[in-house]
Amino acid sequence: SAQQHRHRSTHTPRRGGRRVFAELLAMAALLRALGLACLAVAVPDPQSHGPTDYSAELRDIQACASSNVLSASVALIPDGEVERTVVDRGVACLMKIVQGMAEGDEDDDEHEDRAARITEIPLPKVDAESLRLIVQFASGKVRTAGADFQQLRFSEVPRPLSGPLSETPSVLPEDVTFMDDVAADLDRLFRLTNAANFVDCPALLDLCAARIAQMFIGKTPQQ
Repeated sequence: SAQQHRHRSTHTPRRGGRRVFAELLAMAALLRALGLACLAVAVPDPQSHGPTDYSAELRDIQACASSNVLSASVALIPDGEVERTVVDRGVACLMKIVQGMAEGDEDDDEHEDRAARITEIPLPKVDAESLRLIVQFASGKVRTAGADFQQLRFSEVPRPLSGPLSETPSVLPEDVTFMDDVAADLDRLFRLTNAANFVDCPALLDLCAARIAQMFIGKTPQQ
């Protein structure tokens, strides 16, 4: 009947609680990533009208990489995973969350034992794919610099961003390629942005925020 037809057409199947919860989490991650983009790149910082100065960052990385507090290799453990990702200490030191663990008494008699063990660092808010991308980014930087961490080269993202990363001379071509590959999947880009924020990797976080902000360039509020 017509009444039965109207009833069927207006009925919306109820979704499972887990699915709704997952969608809410995804939306929260999206909003956080967009907020980081607007705050870090799209909106001018009144105290900083130019690219990020990484000179202090380079000193911190150098100090971390030469510290005996961490083992020569560091095991990074993503959220909910048992398998570890083992990287060289220098690669891990591009993350400030690791730098904080490198601070300590370098005259400790246990240094040799500590160096022989692999330092394990749990990353409860970083998924396995995002960790792989962070390690890929950091490894590329260290590989290019060689043994001299003062030779690390980071892209300088202007604030605010005035055009696509590919048209910004201060952004390195390899970083443009890396971010374009990541941004092919927007969910992956948003998760990497949050992960880079959690491990505190400023060079990568700036790029992620800029890549998101790039989507807003030339758009009206309605768009």
